[in-house]
Formats: sequence, structure tokens, C-alpha cells
Amino acid sequence: MTVQKAKLKKTYQTAEKEAVEADKQLKNIRQYWGIEKDRQEATKQHKKQDVSL
Repeated sequence: MTVQKAKLKKTYQTAEKEAVEADKQLKNIRQYWGIEKDRQEATKQHKKQDVSL
């Protein structure tokens, strides 16, 4: 059981690192295409509307 736990822990950590890397790459792509900037502006606009209500 300990061996299985160690193996699963290593697999989880590897998957977690891959997910972080994929998220970074997605953010870079969005910035390149200007999507991230548009999303940030939309979020700010939405927050301003919530505050004014």
C-alpha cells in the first residue's frame, strides 16, 4: 500500500506540474491574441457595474 501511495503521489505531482505549465501557455496565447486583455477589461467593467448597484 505504501508503494502504491508513493506511485500515486508522484503521478499527481507530475499532473499538477503539467496543468500549471498548460495554464501558463494558455495565458501566453491569450495575451498574444489579445484575448486576456479583453477578458480583464470585461471583468473590471462587470465589477464596476456590481459596485454601482
